[in-house]
Amino acid sequence: MAHEVERPTYEVVGPLERFDERDSMFAREAYLPGTPNEKEYHARHPELVQSDRRLARFIQDKIDSPPEEPEDPLNEAFYETTFGSVAPLAQPDAVDGPVDSYQVQVDLDVMSRRIKAVARRLGAYLVRIGPLNPAWVYSHRGTRPFFDHYRANPPLFTGVPDGYQGLKYGDSIEINHKYAITMAFPQSARLVRTGPSLLNDFETGRVYAVSALVAVQLGKYIRALGYPARAHHLRNYGVLLVPVAVDAGMGELARSGYLITKELGLNFRLVCVTSDLPLAVDKPVDLGVQDYCKKCLKCAENCPPGAIPSGEKVVVRGVRKWKLDEERCLLYWGSQGAACGICQVVCPWSKPRTVFHRLVAEIATRVPQATRFLTKADDLFYGAEYKQEPLPDWARLGGASP
Repeated sequence: MAHEVERPTYEVVGPLERFDERDSMFAREAYLPGTPNEKEYHARHPELVQSDRRLARFIQDKIDSPPEEPEDPLNEAFYETTFGSVAPLAQPDAVDGPVDSYQVQVDLDVMSRRIKAVARRLGAYLVRIGPLNPAWVYSHRGTRPFFDHYRANPPLFTGVPDGYQGLKYGDSIEINHKYAITMAFPQSARLVRTGPSLLNDFETGRVYAVSALVAVQLGKYIRALGYPARAHHLRNYGVLLVPVAVDAGMGELARSGYLITKELGLNFRLVCVTSDLPLAVDKPVDLGVQDYCKKCLKCAENCPPGAIPSGEKVVVRGVRKWKLDEERCLLYWGSQGAACGICQVVCPWSKPRTVFHRLVAEIATRVPQATRFLTKADDLFYGAEYKQEPLPDWARLGGASP
């Protein structure tokens, strides 16, 4: 692949520290006051009580004051349809499971080509294979669906299911696999551009559901070959997907905190499968993103809550990078009642996959001096400021048939 380099483009400046999933925003928004997990977490982090109360307010309001009837029932049903359907794929016997006793023995390059071919046939758009850095494995389990007494947002459990043998909240995570197979799935820019909206949620959830199924299927395929494999998706992550994808050469870490790929920009979702199946690994890439993001600023300028930094990089757990203000981001989502997605579609890299835009992406990767020109051209062609698209006809009451 063009642009391959020996080392990833992120800058390691100190010991890499594993991230505790209990510290993620999606864990912290679920610390409803008085619940066992909330008490345990805030005993360790009393400085976060007030900010976490703000994060949890949107969930608590749904519990305390549910609407008598939905404002937009035909579209509000999409959340359960897409996000809720992933719940069964989060169970331990879905993301992991028994390994066949017979181990297939195949040349590394042949096996890698086969795995990529199977992943693409299952539905992945991009597939890359890299080494699994132990630093990218979460240190502790922190997010649903395995919360005791958790009552908001699917999947729902009133407690840990009887006979459940998997990890629960607070359990340490150990994943010792050697390799990570990362897969990317594109989103419809048309639907994401309706965001923040129920239709953006629909598209996000749809892609998450498809990608989760593919990850589970690929994991099962590898275990049938006689090697351990574990799927990582929306409802059951064990690793940080963005740095794993960077190490595999799928793209680079962007100012927004997302991964930029040459093919899809930012407008996609990631899953991966970790395994000990012997594989030939891909090299990381240098697409010129670090220089491009330093000069562009379009995502930061269009971020409604100002969660994307416009300044310099900072050191986070041993890596120098731009640091997203996740709290501001999630509070904005909560205030809108839906996820945002603006940064994903305003990025100049997130454009239709046409011959023209592929040529522009090639120029961006090879001619750093063209960065400002390309951003200005994107502003002229697509607009400097984000413009929310109306809902498509099929998503409006009484609209035209799809």
